[in-house]
Amino acid sequence: MMFKKYIAAWAIMAVTLSFAAPQSAKVRSVLGDVSLKKKGQGDWSSLRVGAKVQDKDLIQTDMESNVLISMPEGSTISIEENALVEFTQVLFMKDSQNSEVNIKKGLLRFNAQKQTGKKSQFKFKTGTMTASIRGTDGTIGVTEGGQSFGALNTGAMDMEENGQKVSVKAKQYVAFRKGKPPVVVEAKNAGDPDFAKKLGAAIDDTTKSDADIQSQAKELDAKIEKRNQDLKSKFACKFEPVPAVVKADSVEIFVTCTPGMQVSIGSERYESEGKRIRFVPKWSRGAIGAKKFDAMCTVDNATFECGSVSFKYRIDRTVKVIKSDVGNCEALYTTSGYTDNEGKLSIYTGDSLLKSLVLERDNPAAALKLLPGTRVYKFVPENAPDFNGTIERELKCYPKSGVQVNIRGGSRETLKKKVSQGSVMYPEIQFDVENVINNDPAGIKSVDVVVAGKNFETKFIPSQTGIGYSATVQIPRGKMTTVKIKVNMLSGETVLATKVYEFR
Repeated sequence: MMFKKYIAAWAIMAVTLSFAAPQSAKVRSVLGDVSLKKKGQGDWSSLRVGAKVQDKDLIQTDMESNVLISMPEGSTISIEENALVEFTQVLFMKDSQNSEVNIKKGLLRFNAQKQTGKKSQFKFKTGTMTASIRGTDGTIGVTEGGQSFGALNTGAMDMEENGQKVSVKAKQYVAFRKGKPPVVVEAKNAGDPDFAKKLGAAIDDTTKSDADIQSQAKELDAKIEKRNQDLKSKFACKFEPVPAVVKADSVEIFVTCTPGMQVSIGSERYESEGKRIRFVPKWSRGAIGAKKFDAMCTVDNATFECGSVSFKYRIDRTVKVIKSDVGNCEALYTTSGYTDNEGKLSIYTGDSLLKSLVLERDNPAAALKLLPGTRVYKFVPENAPDFNGTIERELKCYPKSGVQVNIRGGSRETLKKKVSQGSVMYPEIQFDVENVINNDPAGIKSVDVVVAGKNFETKFIPSQTGIGYSATVQIPRGKMTTVKIKVNMLSGETVLATKVYEFR
């Protein structure tokens, strides 16, 4: 009954989990005037902190305005001033993390965590241009003349427009120009929004040659680099260490920064007063893998990177055997670490693979059918190389099989002996325990041979029909004596047999 209750509870939970709703992006910070238009609605409304961002939502920023949006897996998107952005798709379920953001006007800055899962993708679009990113941060948008560009601080990005493809590397700025090949610029501050805005004017100027654009980019990069170095000499942040491996879906980051600047990490922004600041970036439980959070500091409308924190987010998959039933040949086990973290579970007996499963969620009570006999079972959950969740358990399977006891020589025997030879005899009773699966004595829990309340020791003897036993018993003269045999099986079966001796 207990096995059925466990499995019924798991079935209810499995149905509940299978209908889990997708997670939404959220607004974390709003500066100035920022408006939102929901799908199917004609009116714009003011965007507030805490609002959900869903498929087909339009967000618009005015002059000197900005909005910071966090994605469920920990990525952040900062929509800069005078921009119009559509969140075409925002879908985060299990190992499927799909985002598509269409920049219709202006630019945005992004810090994208590494996407996990074979079906996951993070895309930006600007008119006819598409950019696919993977674990990177930078800037993307359109110039005032409507030409698409993208730039990276770190990571990699693939951009394509009208059949022209460019693989963008860290410290590169790429712009697609109408009627001309894409321009690729190397710059330390390629991903800086200020760099992108000012270089955009040169991109739109049809009189500018490639050499002119490269020269202007070099000059602009040098100015921004000097500005950043000057700011870093006056404004700095000191980070406290974080664990190399984080096993929760959030992390505490403590940082102390120079007073008088604004500090952003992930989706949080604070004004520094020179005191310790606590940031708690969060992400969806299924977003396993490397994480990197940059600190962005702003002073006098100039923003620069003022530190970063990197670690690995890992959920360890484990297994625990909670119950076994020898007679029913079943074991119940639980798994943890599989919810939103699909992976394999392999079960072995010895070196033989008994079962291989791919689990999408944790199982609070899974039943394993056991093989007959006493065996060591090895449960091997799929994990990162630096964690071993393998367990081994000895489990028994001895089902009921209609065990019988066959007493050799029959159930009655008469003993004769001269009176002068004593009043007690010590015959050897022999019997066979039959119908034991595989004639495996390990399936026998106990064998008792009892005469008048006294237990006599048994030993194994050869048998042609089962498992043979013998016991030397004590029989007194002059009365009928019953020898009781009781066999207790691990299956729960109990078999009784008797033999009557008459000693004359």
